[in-house]
Amino acid sequence: MANGLYNADGIFQPFSSAELSTELATRQNAGVFLGDLDGWLITLPDPDPVLRKRGDEAAILRDLSADDQVTTAMLARKNRVLNCPHFSFRAGAQEGDTPTPEAEDVHRRFMLDLERTNLRNIISGMLDAPFYGFTPLELVWRFADDWWHLIDIVPRPYHWFRFDSRNNPVFVGDYGVFCADPRPLPPGKFVFVSHHATYDNPYGLRLLSRCLWPVSFKRGGLTFYAKFVERHGLPWVIGEAPAQATALEKQNMARGLARMVQDAVSVVPHGANVKLEGAGQTQGALHESFLARQDRAISKVLMGQTLTVETDGKNNSLAATEAHKDVADDLADADKSMVADAWNELAWLYTQVNAGPGVLAPLAAYEEPEDLKAQAELGKTLREMGARFTREYFTGRFGLKDGEFTLEDEAATPQEAGASFAAPTSGRSARVTDAGRSESGQPPRLTQSAARGAARKVTTTAEKAQGALDAAIVKMLPKALKASGAFVTEVENAIHQAKSLDDLQDALVELLAPSLSPGALEDFLACAMTAAAGHGAAAVEAEAEGNAD
Repeated sequence: MANGLYNADGIFQPFSSAELSTELATRQNAGVFLGDLDGWLITLPDPDPVLRKRGDEAAILRDLSADDQVTTAMLARKNRVLNCPHFSFRAGAQEGDTPTPEAEDVHRRFMLDLERTNLRNIISGMLDAPFYGFTPLELVWRFADDWWHLIDIVPRPYHWFRFDSRNNPVFVGDYGVFCADPRPLPPGKFVFVSHHATYDNPYGLRLLSRCLWPVSFKRGGLTFYAKFVERHGLPWVIGEAPAQATALEKQNMARGLARMVQDAVSVVPHGANVKLEGAGQTQGALHESFLARQDRAISKVLMGQTLTVETDGKNNSLAATEAHKDVADDLADADKSMVADAWNELAWLYTQVNAGPGVLAPLAAYEEPEDLKAQAELGKTLREMGARFTREYFTGRFGLKDGEFTLEDEAATPQEAGASFAAPTSGRSARVTDAGRSESGQPPRLTQSAARGAARKVTTTAEKAQGALDAAIVKMLPKALKASGAFVTEVENAIHQAKSLDDLQDALVELLAPSLSPGALEDFLACAMTAAAGHGAAAVEAEAEGNAD
C-alpha cells in the first residue's frame, strides 16, 4: 500500500520516505552563500539588528554591565532564580512508574559528582544566556573505576563561539568573525544554554544589545549634564559698570569679577553694581527626565517592567505594583524552565556517556510547594457545597498527622471526652468538636469557659464536699506528681486557699505548667474544673437539704 495523504478535494497524494526524511528549507537550498572559492568554512553572521546597524561584535556587550542600571537589573533578574530553594533532581522514570535500579544508580553517581561543583556559580552562568543570547558550558570529565565522572562545569565566554551553516557551534576564540579555521566541538564536551534561539538566529535573543542605545544616550547625556552643572551650577556674577566707564575700566572690572568666582574677592570701580544670578532649573529638570527615561528603557528590556527595579514616585498604586510583579514572576518562571532544560540536557549526556540509551536520565525541576491557603479555600468551598472529607484528605493534602485533628463524624476518644461535653440540644445529643460547635450546628451548652462562668455562682462551703474534691484532685494527678508528697501538699494548699474556681484554676496552672505537657495540662484542668463544679453543686444541694430539715 502506497504511503500518502488525501487532500481536501479527495485526491490521494502519495509521498516517499526519502522526501519525509530530508530537509528542504535549508540555507543551501535557499541560496544563502557562506563560503568562498577556497572552501573555507565561514561562520554565520550575527543577525542581531542592533549590532549589525552599529557594525559591532557581540563582545562589546560585556562593557554594558558597567552601567549601574544594567547591573541592578541583571542582578535583580538572576537573584529571583538563584534564591529559589525548590530546585532538585530525581531519578528518571516513565510517568507513573518507579525508577529502575540502573536509573537509581546513575542518579546517585550524578549527585555525587555534582557535590564537587559549585552549583550556584553554574546556575548563575546559565542565567547569563538571556543577556548575551547563549552561554556555553564546558564539561570536564575524568575516567576512573569504569565510570566517566563529571569533575566540573565551566561557563565559557560567549564571544569565543559562533555557529556554522548547519547551526552547529564552533570554537573561534578571541578572533571572532576573523577566525579562518573554526574548530568543531567534540561530542559530549559542551552544553549550550540558549535564550529564544531560532533556525535563523542560533545566537539567541540578546537583551543587552537592546540596551546599547539607552546606555550610549546615558553616557552622552551624563557628559553633557556634567558640563551643564559645572557651567551653570554656580551663580553668575553680573557687574553693571557706570555709564561713563571706559572700555579699559570695563575690561578690568570683568577680570576682577572673573577672579571673584575663584576667591570670592573683587574690587570694582566706584558707582559699579554687582549682583549674583542663578541659572534656571528648567534645563536641569529636562536632563534629569532624559536620564530617567533611559533607565526605564533599560529596566523594561531586562526585567520586562520598572517598579521592581526603581521607584520614581509615580503610578505606584497597588494594582500597578501587582501587575509589574506578575511580569517579573513570569520572567523568573521562564528562566527557571531554561535552567531546568539545560540541566536535563546535561544529565542526559551524562547518562549516555556512562549507561547508554537504555537507561532514563535524571530529571531536574523547580518544584514549587503547593499553596496551602488556596487549597484550604478550595476545601472550604467544597465543604459549603456539601462535600465530606476523610482523614486521607487532610494528611495527604495538608501534611497533618493523625493526632493533630479529629473529624466531626468520628466518635470521641476517652481523651477527647475530658475536653468536650455532651449537652442535650433539641431533644437529641450533640458532641462538641474542635471548632467549638455541636454536630447540630448550635453552640455547645457547656465548655471550659462556660463551666468556669457557671461555677462562679457555686459556693463550696460544705466541708464534706471539699474533702471529696481534695481526694479527686490527688487521684487525677499523674503518678510522677503523686510520688512527691511536698507537691501534693502544695496542690492541697492551693485548693484550700482558693476563694473561687478562677483562683483555683490559676493556682493549678502555675503549679502544673512546668511539669505537664500542654495537652496533658489542658485535659487535667478540664477534668479538675468539672469535678470542682460537680462537688460544689453537691455541697450546695446538701446544705439546702439540711436547712430544709
